[in-house]
Amino acid sequence: MTAADPRRGRVLAVAAARRRAHRRRTWHRSVAKHAMLSVVALSMLLPFAWMVTTSLKPDGDVFSIPPQWLPSDPQWQHYREVFEALPFARFFLNTALYTLAVMAGEVVVSIVVAYGFARFEFRWKKPLFLFLLVTIMLPGEITIVPGYIFWAEIGDRLGVELINTYWPLILPALGGQAVHVFFLFQFFRSIPRDFAEAAYMNGAGWWAILWRVFVPMSRPAIVTVAVTAFMGTWNAFLGPLIYLNDVEKFTVQVGLTMFRGQFETDWPLLMAATTLSIVPVLVLFFTMQRYFVPSHTSEAVR
Repeated sequence: MTAADPRRGRVLAVAAARRRAHRRRTWHRSVAKHAMLSVVALSMLLPFAWMVTTSLKPDGDVFSIPPQWLPSDPQWQHYREVFEALPFARFFLNTALYTLAVMAGEVVVSIVVAYGFARFEFRWKKPLFLFLLVTIMLPGEITIVPGYIFWAEIGDRLGVELINTYWPLILPALGGQAVHVFFLFQFFRSIPRDFAEAAYMNGAGWWAILWRVFVPMSRPAIVTVAVTAFMGTWNAFLGPLIYLNDVEKFTVQVGLTMFRGQFETDWPLLMAATTLSIVPVLVLFFTMQRYFVPSHTSEAVR
């Protein structure tokens, strides 16, 4: 045995000890991280679980002391009674059509505006973009009263009734959303110019480059904007409440308030209706989740 062999053995032992220590530290960090994420996830799931279980409880168990998580006698008929008490199926149809129209308008217009700001140079570009960003800081509630007056006067001048219709709720979507424009603007800027230049050299115009290059490569961002627009419109309450007067035109969120009376609230029915109202959002989110991850390269080579 040479003198180098003991030294080599000590070096290997030290390296093995360091690897074991590194694995222990990594394991501890992983446990701590997953424990923290589990606590956060549990804090978000508990209210949802309470809502679902309350929708199945008899009236006497809703505010029982101590609270009961699981209903003693599940009342599945509450979900049927939701549609019998109110035209809830009509509310769903109204909300779906209104939401899809707004989502389509916001997504298409936001794509076009963001593409213009990201890829073209024109006069007053920076002031206009700064003005666009400033509008993000403006709460939507501030524009409710002026917007109502505006649409009422426009309807009077044109001789048509715009109040109690969906037009005041849909037409503003044709201006896009400043937040969505900014988000897509940042995403478009991250796409290498080589793709656009290659398409341009092959004879593609700027519109073709947008729809055949930028849109396929920006699918994760566009899906994110679409899901956000869908959720924001589906859950909108103040706008439909102000502009819609007929019960047959109500949306789901406005219809939920009809389960609350002046002196009494039917909590099981309200929770059942609320559970039904969030199902489309959950389905959309989990269906579109697989589109959030693809990169520029994977989309460009298809």
